[in-house]
Amino acid sequence: MANKKKKTATTNAGAKSKEQLVIHQIVVKAPQRKVYDVGNWRTALSSADNGRTKQLYDLLDDIMIDGVLSDAVQKRIDAVTNSELTFQNAAGEEVEEIADLMDTTAWEDLLTEILKKKIYGRSGIEMTFNDGFNVEPIPAKHINLKNRTILRQDTDEIGIPYEGDSQLLILGKDRDFGLLLKAAPYAIYKRGGFGDWSQWIELFGMPQRIGKYNTYDPESRKLLEEAFDKAGSAPYVVIPKEADVETKEGGTGSGSSYNEFRQANNEEMLITILGQTMTTVQGEKGARSLGEVHKEVEEGKNKSDLRYVQRVLNQKVLPMLEARGYPVAGGKFIFPKAAEQLSVAEVVQLSDIMDIPQSYLHEKYSIPVPKDGEPVAKRASAQFDIGEDSEEDTISNADRNFFMRLWDFFVQAPQVGASIGKAPIRLNDNAPMSEKLAARIANGETGKFDAELFSFIATDFLNGVQSAFKRSMNHADVRFAYGLQDDAFITALEMNLFHFSAGKTLAEIQELNKAFRESGNFQEFSKKAEQICGTFNKTWQKTEYETAVLTAESASNYHRLMGKTKMFPYWKYVTAGDEKVREEHRKLDGVILPANDPRWKKIFPPNGWKCRCRVVPLMKHEVEGIDINAMRAIVDEYLGTSEWKMNEAQGWDSNRGETAEVFSKNQHYIRKFPDKAASLLGDLHYNDYGLESFGKKAAAATEKAPVFAGDPNQWRDSHQVMDDYKGRKVQLTEEVFKRHTTKKYEEARVPLVECIPDVLKNPDEVWINDYQKKFDNLNFIKFYEDKVINVVCEVKNGTLYQVTTWFEIEQNANIKVKGRRSRKIDPRWRYRRGLLIKK
Repeated sequence: MANKKKKTATTNAGAKSKEQLVIHQIVVKAPQRKVYDVGNWRTALSSADNGRTKQLYDLLDDIMIDGVLSDAVQKRIDAVTNSELTFQNAAGEEVEEIADLMDTTAWEDLLTEILKKKIYGRSGIEMTFNDGFNVEPIPAKHINLKNRTILRQDTDEIGIPYEGDSQLLILGKDRDFGLLLKAAPYAIYKRGGFGDWSQWIELFGMPQRIGKYNTYDPESRKLLEEAFDKAGSAPYVVIPKEADVETKEGGTGSGSSYNEFRQANNEEMLITILGQTMTTVQGEKGARSLGEVHKEVEEGKNKSDLRYVQRVLNQKVLPMLEARGYPVAGGKFIFPKAAEQLSVAEVVQLSDIMDIPQSYLHEKYSIPVPKDGEPVAKRASAQFDIGEDSEEDTISNADRNFFMRLWDFFVQAPQVGASIGKAPIRLNDNAPMSEKLAARIANGETGKFDAELFSFIATDFLNGVQSAFKRSMNHADVRFAYGLQDDAFITALEMNLFHFSAGKTLAEIQELNKAFRESGNFQEFSKKAEQICGTFNKTWQKTEYETAVLTAESASNYHRLMGKTKMFPYWKYVTAGDEKVREEHRKLDGVILPANDPRWKKIFPPNGWKCRCRVVPLMKHEVEGIDINAMRAIVDEYLGTSEWKMNEAQGWDSNRGETAEVFSKNQHYIRKFPDKAASLLGDLHYNDYGLESFGKKAAAATEKAPVFAGDPNQWRDSHQVMDDYKGRKVQLTEEVFKRHTTKKYEEARVPLVECIPDVLKNPDEVWINDYQKKFDNLNFIKFYEDKVINVVCEVKNGTLYQVTTWFEIEQNANIKVKGRRSRKIDPRWRYRRGLLIKK
């Protein structure tokens, strides 16, 4: 099929005959071989600057005999030719003709010559299609970039114009002679150094023989000389017995200075070509960490090469192929990002936080799948002996405080029975959470996430924050309290708490899994689990809980103050005033600034874990006589202290009332939540929370879905604001409504609008996931008798709580992909995933 395309193209384009090919008109001569020195290099460079490149490229060809230099260049080339390259048409599909074209040695020659532009500063090829696909390289010294011609003789100044020739690909810029120009002096120094070293070895490397003769017997001297001449080429000295001979060596006696000179030149060449040395030659200490850094540098060079080659293919080669009838219109060449290779230890570690198909491991490590009944090789499971609680342990649990009783209260369902190896672990409903977690992990029931642990952590924070807002409203002056409760802001704070709780759950489960792998028996693991849970869920949870409550109260205060800035145009920073106040906060005590001063964006409390500082409003007459500039200077001085720098690094450099965050990104257990934790949590589905399947939930539904058949615009007028299941106001903006009730959406979405308020008010499930890219989409899902509806909401900038879309979840989608991979596109799985916050 490809040949047919080529024939049509060549007829259309009027291909050249073999006699007309540029490559057949060039007189290719061998490079001039001689002993080069640095003076020759500078002369050749000066000549090349004036447009005569023959002498320079002869020199560059000659130095490529150096093994280290040629190997470094080949590494750059191999990184491109060994990378997977695909061509995708406008529909994102591979094209058979292009795939066949790329599976040729000529295509590898094409990639090599493209990259040689970086090595030599210029490169050129001539592509022919008469007898299959062929690529003929054009020597760099025959390419004259100044007058844009191909020289027939390498000494010519004018040649064959290459512009407009659809078979020629010429790359490079005038007076750019590539990386080899920079590496050349070191290759020349190295070659000369080897000559000096070989001379030294000849003189001092072989054992010297000393023959002594009697001064009064000259015949013995002649006999000694004849004997030494016939005894081999080792150096010798014939001296009288009475004479003394002393040899003064320059430097060390081992000739190490020559070796150091050789190594220095090798390093300079490698740095020039690869940007580093340790992926080619071993360092003195062989430090693995340093080697990994060097490898990253080399990979950075490789990525740059891949980008360059990809752009040349798409911008220059693609039009040449299209002109010859290849079906490449709208397509592009792509170097797919290669997945990072994982070691066995890394695979084992990843299995704690994600599900890895066994088929992938069998294929990756070429391990056959065992047949039925066939013995398998495996590490023996640890036999954990589960003993009864001692009387002392029972007594120690008798005085557990309310906080820990609350911790143990959150139980999803009784455990049927955990086991590890052959020893069953049975737990009752009143068992401490640390024991439940230990049993689930030991039995393999908890991999990367634990729903019960997440439920406790999140519920604890939510109760604290919600109570803080209620106290603020109850204690606020009625003039202040009007419009205080900002539903969008509170929902944004809760989203932040859910994110924080999920990251903390992942971190805690990871620590428990690590402890399990390092434990020899269950008793040892149980003790470690108790310590880990105590740290995460007692010590840290207490500090985080108090901080969350104080932050919520401060954010509530900020919103109240912002509503009364005309009455109270100034704010005053106030500490708790006791001995527990931090010294750095005491410096800010009493600072008065205008409410619109940008410094409040940084110093508005809280300013640290468990910070109790607050801001009080002041009327204009209350600040008469106050030097505001002096107050600003106090704050500016504080912002320059090491205490502030430490607070800034810990994430206390923002006003939580503006960012709608309780915990900043730098304070999450898994930092940059959207990039790291979201990818892990997005793979949690309904079965990880013990929920029934989509089919069972749909079959059990008895309520019929309301169907709308009126004027959608009239409906929207009466539903601009709706209540969710918590009684919070959700907006349906005109822009969102029109987009989903016109054009292609009109037929499917308009009949569902009556479901929107019902789903928001009475959802069966509410999930946070990344349905619309960011991990902050609220999916309200309700199962009706005849359909399942999803209403997706978001909180925008902490100020707008709105509906973004609504649709029916397709129950019988035709999914070609099978297995776990299908969950990403199967509607029955796609939306019931992430963080379950209501069921």
